[in-house]
Amino acid sequence: QDQLRDGERFVTGTRNVLAMEWNPWANKLYFVMHGRDSLGMLWKDFYSREDNAELPAEEFHVAAAGDNFGWPYTYYDHLRGERMQAPEYGGDGKMEAEGNYKEPLIGFPGHWAPMDLIFHSGKNLPEKYAQGAFIIFHGSWNRMPLEQKGYKVVFVPMRDGEVTGDWEVFADGFKGVEKLMNPGNTAYRPVGLAEGPNGEIYIGEDKHGRIWRVTWSGNP
Repeated sequence: QDQLRDGERFVTGTRNVLAMEWNPWANKLYFVMHGRDSLGMLWKDFYSREDNAELPAEEFHVAAAGDNFGWPYTYYDHLRGERMQAPEYGGDGKMEAEGNYKEPLIGFPGHWAPMDLIFHSGKNLPEKYAQGAFIIFHGSWNRMPLEQKGYKVVFVPMRDGEVTGDWEVFADGFKGVEKLMNPGNTAYRPVGLAEGPNGEIYIGEDKHGRIWRVTWSGNP
């Protein structure tokens, strides 16, 4: 097989996709996209320090052939719930993007850094977790001088590929402190997820190379 001769473009407009997984219940490809950096650093006339820290969203998407996810011409503002025109292409922080761009299923807070995604079978877990998405976030590094955030695993309830409710935090505390200002001082950096043969969830981090095994001790 030759990539150039045999491959074809499936979608376009993605940026730094690391968290990507096939959903067997929907028979579709899903991913979480890293949003851009430095809106406030490069475009101080349009964006505040708070905007720089909070924007843009990390986008959770389902992909279909021909989809355009907007990069580099747009970004998704989860606070407004709108896709915005990038300042490099005429945007000013208030201008909504025009064009046929895909909207995310969920816009997570900016700079959380999505690293992995799994869809759980629901085996040996409460019913609500069946077919749902677990997403792991490495945590931010570029929200300074504001507090660094992310560093957690979240759960998105789903059925047959459709989001059925609000996302929630599944595992937290990886920072090791209540308020983290310097990303180098975090205790752990969550990075990988896997489901074991009995439904257990493995959580990996890459600062110390630690792996946690998470099981359910109640009655599913």
